[in-house]
Amino acid sequence: MSYTPESGRVLLVDDEPAFQRLGGSFLRDLGHVVTVAGDGEQALAAFERQRPELVLLDLAMPPHMDPEIGLELIPRFAGVPVVVLTGHGEHELALRATALGAWDFLTKPIDPDMLRFVVARALRKARLDAEVAALRAGAAADDLGLVGQAPAMAQLRAMVRRVAQTSVSVLVLGPTGTGKELVARALHACGARSAGPFVAIHCGALSAELLESELFGHMKGSFTGAYRDQPGLVEAAHGGTLFLDEVGEMPAPMQVKLLRFLQEGTFVPVGGRVQKRAEARVVAATHRDLEAMVRDGSFREDLFYRLKGVVLRTPALAERPADVPQLSTRFLHRVAPRAGFTAGALAWLTAREWPGNVRELKAVVESAGALLLPGQDEVDAELLRLASGDAADAGAPAGAVDASSGPLEAALNELELRLVRDAMTAAGGNQSEAARRLGVSRVGLIKKLTRLGLR
Repeated sequence: MSYTPESGRVLLVDDEPAFQRLGGSFLRDLGHVVTVAGDGEQALAAFERQRPELVLLDLAMPPHMDPEIGLELIPRFAGVPVVVLTGHGEHELALRATALGAWDFLTKPIDPDMLRFVVARALRKARLDAEVAALRAGAAADDLGLVGQAPAMAQLRAMVRRVAQTSVSVLVLGPTGTGKELVARALHACGARSAGPFVAIHCGALSAELLESELFGHMKGSFTGAYRDQPGLVEAAHGGTLFLDEVGEMPAPMQVKLLRFLQEGTFVPVGGRVQKRAEARVVAATHRDLEAMVRDGSFREDLFYRLKGVVLRTPALAERPADVPQLSTRFLHRVAPRAGFTAGALAWLTAREWPGNVRELKAVVESAGALLLPGQDEVDAELLRLASGDAADAGAPAGAVDASSGPLEAALNELELRLVRDAMTAAGGNQSEAARRLGVSRVGLIKKLTRLGLR
């Protein structure tokens, strides 16, 4: 046979020095960059350090040449093709390895042409997977960070792309937690000012005096503690976008000064006398009903019409429940890239009311992802209830909590107890299989069993 595979990064895990030397030399002659490891600990360290594109793994690992050790390593190389090396007559072992995620297997003594062929195919697979992931990432980026397929979200994205090319002021309206700042950032990123700064300020978080200083800056000596001239955020946003979050909370005295800037593009720092000029696109957002505030006199009518050049609305999560699974998956992958949801978890997420909208959903899902135990790759409804604070619904076994523990520690202990017990039951009492399911070593599982009183 004659194959000419592209070079790649290969991790060769084998305890035999002769095979390390010969196999490594053979692969290097083919143009590959080869890292050699003699046991599981070295293999995991090399995997984290080198991030290979392919792992060649001998299942018989020191110190007792136990193939179970090699099998336990396979899930630890997630995201990379693993080709296991077995002896003659070990087909059952090879099938178990495949079931655990191995991509292919070779039988020792290994035929060089077959090794060359399998390595070439595995590297092509790794690169194809990477290309698909990049395409998916590009498709995700195309949503402007505004995730969802609901008609309201599709319309919002279309409006953002259209409005971004103009310089008109934009007013973003919607309930708290629906992503109004994301809309502002998308407008900035899509527009002609994307190379300029994006500057945001929460208008309700400061008094009128402090807000004026933050927006327009101040001169040295203008108030106690003003030891030097300090430019404001309006000046910092020159050439870019100024985002006024919760503009409906802006104190009345500041509304007049903001209006002057919007009309003339000029401002005067606190304690100053000379007008300065800045040019920035203004995007404002609020959950308040500004029209009602105009009617009752708490918000200036002229400022309202200056801000509402174009009005965009962010829908509440209750208006687009079909987007909950997609949003949840994106949030989960930020903290646990390889994890997913059970069917029950997705049903719980979709059925639950989210008064805090996307912000609340994000907090609950990311908390649940952070609570996953090593080796656990699925979030279930019970874990979501725990993360959401619905302790009464968590269904944890009674009597399993140490009364001296805090609420979080007690809940985690209960969750660990349930997961370990379920794994042992599913494995029929086989500790190696249960350890594999949990993603821990057998020694680690035995320690847990002892600590939890399950031995």
